[in-house]
Amino acid sequence: MRCYRSGGKKSVGAGNAIAVQNLGENSAMLLMLGIYSLAVMIGIPVVPIGIGFGALFALAITALWIWQRRH
Repeated sequence: MRCYRSGGKKSVGAGNAIAVQNLGENSAMLLMLGIYSLAVMIGIPVVPIGIGFGALFALAITALWIWQRRH
């Protein structure tokens, strides 16, 4: 039996992995909604907010890409 097959039995399983992923995605959505609401409350126009969120996502993806290439 190959090593990756025996190691798979120790993982959390598909259902639990999906639940953890959903928790992370929902938490990120709530955080972003809170930041958006705060930005609107203090009077920042919608277009700069959208540009800011786009820049934030671009930076996050770039950071993950760099981290993956180093490891």
